[in-house]
Amino acid sequence: MNHDVKTICRHFGICGGCRFQDLDYSLQLRKKEGQCRELLRDSKIKADLKTIIPAPRLSYYRNKMEFTFSQDREELVCGLYRRDSKRGVFQLRECRIFSEDAPLIMEAITEFARKSALLAYHPYRHRGFWRNLIIREGKFTDQIMVNLVTTSQEEIDEDSLAELIGGLPTRKKIVSLIRTINNSHSNAVIPEHFSVIRGEAFLEERIDGINFRIFPFSFFQVNPSILSTFYYELKGILDPAGNEKILDVFCGIGMIGLVLSRRAASITGIELDEATVENARINAGMNRVHNLEFLPGKAASVLLEHRHNWHQRFHLAILNPPRSGISKKVIKRIIEIDPERIIYSSCNPGTFFTQARMLLDNYRLVSVQPFDFFPHTPHMELLALFEQR
Repeated sequence: MNHDVKTICRHFGICGGCRFQDLDYSLQLRKKEGQCRELLRDSKIKADLKTIIPAPRLSYYRNKMEFTFSQDREELVCGLYRRDSKRGVFQLRECRIFSEDAPLIMEAITEFARKSALLAYHPYRHRGFWRNLIIREGKFTDQIMVNLVTTSQEEIDEDSLAELIGGLPTRKKIVSLIRTINNSHSNAVIPEHFSVIRGEAFLEERIDGINFRIFPFSFFQVNPSILSTFYYELKGILDPAGNEKILDVFCGIGMIGLVLSRRAASITGIELDEATVENARINAGMNRVHNLEFLPGKAASVLLEHRHNWHQRFHLAILNPPRSGISKKVIKRIIEIDPERIIYSSCNPGTFFTQARMLLDNYRLVSVQPFDFFPHTPHMELLALFEQR
């Protein structure tokens, strides 16, 4: 794919999100695959590094973005952090990796916020009202969730907001308007509670013939267009016979478990957040899948609690951690449980190759398959297979 000025976002150079936008897509892929090759070489691990699998969509592929309210001099703005500033936010007018509907929604809510005369939250003074705007899209269901994050210091006219959002001529249907309260001093969105202003408390998505309900703070892979390919490769690597018992660590709302459920005897998922575990159970019930079990708690603690009765119980362990990767404790517990194979799905190659070394006394790294989940950015996803020595 060739890029020219017409296809580059107007915020390129100001926003730090899509730093590869001005590069031909084939060059983006070569850079990412080259990065993996360097990391593998530096780690001194021997493994088969496969050719990176490209994204099927290069624009409007993300299904979630989190925007920030800020005061730009005297004017309230809503957008993303500037590339050249630690705390400066620019008013977003478009986002070519996210949504064609987002600018219209943002413009309406920013104007609503300005008319309220309430200030954006200041991250150092810890004063103010407007904090974040989170928008989700169901790329295959054409549904939108709008989640407005504020402090509890003031109230707003929610009826007027519902009328405003309900009247927007968006391409996709806004099925959920949420208000979340966050009084935390952290810059992260830490919800105390949320309420439904209009519509449902969730949106729905459909991937690989499976239906998912996604609640406001559930994790869901941000590029659903590549997931069918990802799961096809996953099943090809595993080649399950149908009698395997699988342990799914960091299972989220049960995506991988649901995909593999028809080709496994049983799957046990572990997830920290109880609300996410309940979301996973809802998704299993919606899809009439009965061989899934979900346990809430810290991965290391749950693995420790069950290490004796789980020893050699599982044919396969799946690890799908956040960007920070997995801790030494989790790796120790996985080794104690002694699965025959381990699948590690990583969105951070840097941490993956460092942590992979901790498994090598007991397992060998067979293959690493990179995927371009994040076109126009430096980020990618890896799918790695370990087998017992």
